[in-house]
Amino acid sequence: MEKATKKQKTGATKAIGTANGHAGASNSTSMPATYPALDVSKTFDERWHTLINDAITDCKPCEVESGFEYYINEYVQNEDWKAVWKSHQFGCDVVVEVKDVCFPHAKVEIVEPFCCVPNSLGDFDKAGGDGLQLKTKDDLTTFLSDGNGKVLLLELLPVLDESGDLDGQAEVLELYRYFYTYIWRATDENDDGDYYFAMSLLQPRMKIYYDVQKKKASKAVVDSYTKIMTDYEKKHWQFKIKHEVYRGEEADRKELQKLWVEICELEKQLEKLTYKYYKGMY
Repeated sequence: MEKATKKQKTGATKAIGTANGHAGASNSTSMPATYPALDVSKTFDERWHTLINDAITDCKPCEVESGFEYYINEYVQNEDWKAVWKSHQFGCDVVVEVKDVCFPHAKVEIVEPFCCVPNSLGDFDKAGGDGLQLKTKDDLTTFLSDGNGKVLLLELLPVLDESGDLDGQAEVLELYRYFYTYIWRATDENDDGDYYFAMSLLQPRMKIYYDVQKKKASKAVVDSYTKIMTDYEKKHWQFKIKHEVYRGEEADRKELQKLWVEICELEKQLEKLTYKYYKGMY
């Protein structure tokens, strides 16, 4: 894969923390600049060709995750790179160092000096999340230790490397993030259909995404797609986090099942809209 020729970054942000590792008081430490979570300059054709040539090629729906695992392992450095962990569960960004990539997770350690800022990703807690808001270095370190240091790879933004050595890796992770946020559906992995994902599902989903972003679709389609996708992403992250934290606990299975039913209903709405739009019925 070709290395990116133009580095992009997000602005550095003032961190919250103190010498003893408690968030809540500002200091002089700044959150490092990162590669973008989503590169809005990427065209349909760029993403399409990379997906079908490098990532999912001739994968059936149930094989896509394995395809992405191979793609990530091929191009992403396995260890010793810094990232900002954008935690949905705790509503904060933390600078970490990646020690091992074990798709779809990565093992990380909090770096010194401790650098942590609040983010808006934990807002789903108000709508039924677990309510945990750990803000100290000790608490976060304990959480990571209890989970063998694993966090979701989707939550990691690589810290900008001025040398350019990580540009290609950042592009791979950006594509992975784009695909699993806007194209992949939670039920796809259980689809054992004998057909190629790229030929049957990829193009319609990418077309409506790009037409909505570029306002080529009607206002009714833009509004419907945006609302359904926002609700879907919110519910999907609730499910991901609860599944990670409460895996196997009987008391939370009912809540997970309820979330799953809601996710499936939103998927049906999303796919109906996508199909009708792709067929020119809107």
